[in-house]
Amino acid sequence: MSGSITAPAIIVVGASGNLGPFMVQALLEQKARFSRIAILSAPEKKDKFDTAAKDGIDIILGSYKDAKSYEEFDVAISLAGNSIMADQPQMIDAAIRAGVTHFYPSEFGVDIMQPAFLQERYFRDKHLTREHLRKRAGEVSGFIFTEMIIGAFLETFILSDVFGLDRPGRKLTYYGNLDDVKSFSSMADTAKYTVDSIFLPFESGTTERTIKVPNGNYTIREIVEVLNDIDGTQYETRVFPVSDARKEQELARLAKSNDLELAFSLKALFSSPYAVVPKPWQNDMFPFKPKGLVEMIQDCI
Repeated sequence: MSGSITAPAIIVVGASGNLGPFMVQALLEQKARFSRIAILSAPEKKDKFDTAAKDGIDIILGSYKDAKSYEEFDVAISLAGNSIMADQPQMIDAAIRAGVTHFYPSEFGVDIMQPAFLQERYFRDKHLTREHLRKRAGEVSGFIFTEMIIGAFLETFILSDVFGLDRPGRKLTYYGNLDDVKSFSSMADTAKYTVDSIFLPFESGTTERTIKVPNGNYTIREIVEVLNDIDGTQYETRVFPVSDARKEQELARLAKSNDLELAFSLKALFSSPYAVVPKPWQNDMFPFKPKGLVEMIQDCI
């Protein structure tokens, strides 16, 4: 990390989500480099981590808003999903009170500092979190934080309907242009990058760093063509203008449907030209080669 802790103790928050198992596996693969690895769990979710516990990971039962949950840990990684994204400033404050010196917020997406995204509804809570991290890093000596920027998870595109793909029905409903380029990553590689990055030194005098490590840039059409080959069929594609997604987003806002508002906000921003992670990327700083598009899709399905 910053050079002062050679075998840090690390705790992961939100490990029951989609990225959680990959992060746990990446940590286990480098277990010898850590003095302790733990997952913070609500008591009612404890059973989800039975396998991790058998593998030697400590399960800490408590609240992510309680400083006691983070005691004796040096690094905290947040994998917070949309439902608790707004709570990250409280996580950060609790972690700092307990002595955590390195925090990873739940970024794992595009570069939200691009001008087009500064007022984007979907990123509101991430911006508030980043502002809070900067404020606390200015107040607390020795506190640092890292943001992992990876584009979109291909697993999310393939295995859910978040971006409009219905794989069982062999259909794609998309807002935008199928030939626009997007940055994609695999969850497994992202987890490896994250764990490896813990041991990269910070530049002298800095408290914040952004690490950009997408697997690659691909068009939606390229992804569909690979699926056509793998599944032995032609996907039916229905394409609508991005303005339609914005209309649905506004209707959801007026109806006070937060989840639906976020869903259509995501569809609209994903179709923008800014859904590409700006270069330079830092993949070459790490000792492994990321998976290509076909391998990522094969792993998904």
